[in-house]
Amino acid sequence: YTVQRPQAATVAKPSPMARNNDVINMDDFRAGSEESNAGVPSGKSSNWTPTSPRPVPAFYPLEKSTRLVEDETPMEVATRLSESLRYMSVQAVYNDEAATASLYTAENVEMHMSLWMTPSTAQQNGVLVELQRRKGDSMVFHRYARRILDAAVGDLEQEELADSVDADKLYSKKVQRLLSPELKNQEHQEHENAVVALEIAHGLIMKDRMDARQLGLESLCLLTDPKKTGYMTAVLASHVVLLGSTVGVEIGGVTDDAANESILMNEGPFREIRETILSLVQFSRIAEDEDDEVASPESESMILLHNLALAVLANALEVVEHPERYVGETGEEAEDTKQPSRPRLKTQGSGEIAKDFLSQSQEFTKKELLSTLIGELGNANAKPHNATLSAKCLGSLCRASDEAKRRAKELGAKNVVATALDVGVKTHLKLETECQKVFRAMETQND
Repeated sequence: YTVQRPQAATVAKPSPMARNNDVINMDDFRAGSEESNAGVPSGKSSNWTPTSPRPVPAFYPLEKSTRLVEDETPMEVATRLSESLRYMSVQAVYNDEAATASLYTAENVEMHMSLWMTPSTAQQNGVLVELQRRKGDSMVFHRYARRILDAAVGDLEQEELADSVDADKLYSKKVQRLLSPELKNQEHQEHENAVVALEIAHGLIMKDRMDARQLGLESLCLLTDPKKTGYMTAVLASHVVLLGSTVGVEIGGVTDDAANESILMNEGPFREIRETILSLVQFSRIAEDEDDEVASPESESMILLHNLALAVLANALEVVEHPERYVGETGEEAEDTKQPSRPRLKTQGSGEIAKDFLSQSQEFTKKELLSTLIGELGNANAKPHNATLSAKCLGSLCRASDEAKRRAKELGAKNVVATALDVGVKTHLKLETECQKVFRAMETQND
């Protein structure tokens, strides 16, 4: 006979109403998350309370990504997994009755996790934690699977899970330092390579195939991320995403008439990149696809493109806020004074860019961007990854512009962010962190 795998059911948990206060008391949020956890180990809270996991059925082939946890109850394992997923900022939809969970990462990888009891005939007794990849990048899946399974048996502390992202960032910085001597003679070409890369991304985005559009947006995510590309490339790409132009960017040491002409030769593709990003963020569609049922905002492909567009926008706003954050940030670069210096960039202030961006986006879409970002935050319980990116965008805009800060308050951002913060405290560390940054930005006066 055929053994059906248990399926995770969607369990909607209503978010508590946010208090109408200017000051957010984090103790209140954390206290609320510790209620209703009968049977959970003392001092810990859990979003997952499986009743009684089933034993592994006969002839059921367990995945290789399975780990045995000995001498612990299913509740103890579930509690540790639930908190570990929060630290890793993985969205989880739990099914207590079936002892399963559907997991969704920020990289759009979908996983299925099951808890099984070992059969009575097994030599070792305990709880089996099984992970299956359903969608997404297999390499990303294995990276998450190793961390989740290590956390399940207690080999990784929760703080180590949260710091793993910073380790990847530090590694990329060391690689750039090692490669800098070889790239010394190519510094003057970096801006030209950036323009070529942007034109390739534009060509992919404007195709009518969803896979090409996805690849184009993923390329823009890389181009606007200084941890994965040169900071000069990130600054140029960010200006294209926000303003549809590279006007106002001056490259010290290489900016002359010829260089300016190579950058400004044809900015039509740059404007189309900005318009596409705004359409996806504001309406979850591309303007030319209004009558296409496959490209409807509710389709799976458009949901993915909407998420990628939010990621591109969040990266771009962070770059223009701190255009040289990733140069000489850790102090390691300062140890070797013989390293070649990179050309310095001169750009507009972040306040001017934010003002122009909000004005142009309102003119193009006829819809207020701040209202869209706040609306995404209001849906944090269902889509915490999108809410995290929206909070990141909102925080950057509020730090750069007093006008954006004032308008966000008028739109009721504080109450919405407070509700999203509650979701983050319970289930999503990155969402919690970004919401806290938004609150600080809204209370701080800009220079």
